[in-house]
Amino acid sequence: MELFDSMFHEVRQCCEQLNFHGLSRTYILNDKRAWPRNDKNHVILADDTAIDLGHPQTESLAFMLWTESMDKVEDGRITIIGSDLPKIRDKKVPFGKITLLRCHGINEDNAYDTYAELDMVRYKLNIDDYMLRALPQNMREWSRVSKKGLDSGFSLQVLGSELIHDYKQLEYVDAAEIIFITSSVEDIRRLKPIGEKTTRIIEAMNKIFDGMDNDCNSCSFRDVCNEIDGLKLLHNKT
Repeated sequence: MELFDSMFHEVRQCCEQLNFHGLSRTYILNDKRAWPRNDKNHVILADDTAIDLGHPQTESLAFMLWTESMDKVEDGRITIIGSDLPKIRDKKVPFGKITLLRCHGINEDNAYDTYAELDMVRYKLNIDDYMLRALPQNMREWSRVSKKGLDSGFSLQVLGSELIHDYKQLEYVDAAEIIFITSSVEDIRRLKPIGEKTTRIIEAMNKIFDGMDNDCNSCSFRDVCNEIDGLKLLHNKT
C-alpha cells in the first residue's frame, strides 16, 4: 500500500546533498553486538546524563516511512550525518532520526493499526543507558544517553542496531534502515518539510479511520488525499 513512497526519494536527495560536505558515515548492522536490555524504560536522571538528543532547547526531528518496494530500503544500514556520540562534546545535541521500513501485507483494512504498532517500537526499546525522555510531539523526539553508557561504548550505531532488530521482530517488516542526523540545527530543518508531509498523511489516515466528517469539499486534508493514492483507497474503503 503506497502512502509514503514518494517521500523516499526526497529523503535520499536531501541526505545526498548533506553528504557533499563529508558529513555522512554509513554502517551495516552487526547482529552480534547486542546492548544489555531491561524489563522497563531505563531512567536516566539529569546528573547521570552525558548527552540529551533533541533537547527542547535545540532542534529535533523524528519520522517513519514504509514501503512495499524492493529498492527503497537498504536492510540493516545505519547512516549517521554528523558525529556519532563518542565524538560529541556538547551535552544538548540537535537530533534527527528517520526510520525507513520495507513491509508486506499492509492494506486498507490494517494500515491504521499497523502504523500504531510500528510507532510503538521506539517506546518499547528498553535498553540500558538510553531513555526516551519525552513523548514525541510535532515530529520531535527527546532522548538521553547516560554517562556510564557513553563510557561503555554506547553509540548511534548501537541504537540503530537495536531499533532495526526490534522492527524486524514484526512478521511483516522485511527490511529496516535508520538515518540519524547530529550535524546541525540547519541540516535537520532541511528535512522537516518531508516530516511535516508525513504527519499530514498520518493525520488524514487517522481522520478517515476515526469515521469523522468525510465531506471532501470542506476537509482540511483534501490536498493530501488528492496527492496520495493510498489515502484515496482508504477513503473509498471506509
